[in-house]
Amino acid sequence: MTKPELIVLYSSPEAASIKTVTGCVARTGAFWGDNEHMARYCGSTHKVCDCGAIVAQQSFCQKCARNRSLAKYAAMEQRPWDGDAMLFSDATDEYFRDLSEAEDHAVNNGMSLAQLRLIICEPTFARQIDGTEHFCDDLPEDGELPAEIANAFDALNEAIRKCSTPLSWSPGDYALALPGDQAAPATQLESAKGGA
Repeated sequence: MTKPELIVLYSSPEAASIKTVTGCVARTGAFWGDNEHMARYCGSTHKVCDCGAIVAQQSFCQKCARNRSLAKYAAMEQRPWDGDAMLFSDATDEYFRDLSEAEDHAVNNGMSLAQLRLIICEPTFARQIDGTEHFCDDLPEDGELPAEIANAFDALNEAIRKCSTPLSWSPGDYALALPGDQAAPATQLESAKGGA
């Protein structure tokens, strides 16, 4: 015997009911159920920094941010420069085409080369383009590109594969190993007491 089909109309009492729900609600009105931590995080604007100072949420005071940056740089493995890669200064947030440009910048700003905290950059190359994916919103399901467009994408992708010129550079995972006389410690960690 088959079960009769359930029919519930919009106006039927069983279509919906009012329930009382208990949970954590952030200051913003977001409901987080029993996750009080996320409700408090979502509803807060400031936090206590590592040093005890009150700072904006998702940030640190200047001293703690600097100390974190110094510690991260100090922990990086050092590698010699290959003479080709761009260099990035973790201290000044600037890029340099070569070591002599970095040295000139250091001298002009009264810094040592070590104080620039140089990082060897990694190249970013152009990625090949899938023509079918690029036009997926325009093609019918299981549709294919016309041959002349598919051939043009093939030619473009061949040029992309052959291109050895980076589009851009970004800081990599290795600190620049400086010659012995320039490899003095960059700077000491600052005392975290006292806040910003």
